[in-house]
Amino acid sequence: MKVLFVTSPGGHLAQLLPLRTWWEQHHRSWVTFQRPEVENALAGEEVTWCYWPTTRHIPNAIRNFFLAIRTLRREKPDVIMSVGAGASVPFFLIAYVMGIKTVYLECFDRITMPTLSGRICYPITDLFCVQWEEQKKYYPEAVNIGAVL
Repeated sequence: MKVLFVTSPGGHLAQLLPLRTWWEQHHRSWVTFQRPEVENALAGEEVTWCYWPTTRHIPNAIRNFFLAIRTLRREKPDVIMSVGAGASVPFFLIAYVMGIKTVYLECFDRITMPTLSGRICYPITDLFCVQWEEQKKYYPEAVNIGAVL
């Protein structure tokens, strides 16, 4: 299986790293922001750098939309997985149009309020996962997988 991970750095990426024993078994690539801590964490991994900042930054959202088209055509992943944030939205929208499966994991620290990216991606995601039962208030069809950290 070929997996494309789309994630922001920091806590978002940190929630995917504990899943290493799973994702190391698959061909994978990453889309994230080029920052020193990300370069260290993903040393040796195949990475496409996306545009940031993304939070309500329309020009970068448009750039990432076109980057998503190019990247998905090149990578041809079987599934896209993301913990958010902003970069996930254009990739999930293009994946939806292209018929690529998606898995979204809502952030660990957003217990009482949904993320903007989660709200946008929820209706078009094949598998939406949460880490707290309280998050199902906003995402009733989500699967609670428990905390990954």
